[in-house]
Amino acid sequence: MAKRTQPHWEAPEQIKRPGLKLYNSLTRQKEDFVPQDGNRVTWYSCGPTVYDSSHMGHARSYISFDILRRILSDYFGYDVQYVMNITDIDDKIIKRARQNHLYEKYVQENYSLQKNLSDSKKVLDLFMGTVKTTIDLDKKGMIEKLLARMTSAVEELEAAVKSNDDAKTKEAQKVCIV
Repeated sequence: MAKRTQPHWEAPEQIKRPGLKLYNSLTRQKEDFVPQDGNRVTWYSCGPTVYDSSHMGHARSYISFDILRRILSDYFGYDVQYVMNITDIDDKIIKRARQNHLYEKYVQENYSLQKNLSDSKKVLDLFMGTVKTTIDLDKKGMIEKLLARMTSAVEELEAAVKSNDDAKTKEAQKVCIV
């Protein structure tokens, strides 16, 4: 029996795939994507904030991120762990509605001028605490401007009360409370 010969074989040519480049907004340039943990990519995405029934905008979010996830895993070969949250807005809406209700009720109660002044000063004191604990400079600047306007309104109300001018007092009270 004749010895069987193997056909000539050559290793396939390795095709070098392009590496993934992402835009880095910190350096403002495209940079090579390198996972922190070998080939494993952990990806958290803030998903839709659902106010009402689902719509095509929500579907777009799901589809877009799924396509990107598949490209990372199927084309680039990364082991992708992908998590997307869905924000439930109910708590925020309920809290805001409660605040608005309480504020409207306070205004309707038509409290005395002294109570309005006293309550306004308490609010200013609480708000000053917020200013002191705010770290973000942009936010802090905005809050400081708001605090200055609130302080000015309270001071104008106090000055109007001291002047015994009912028209000025009513106008200053309206500005301070509303």
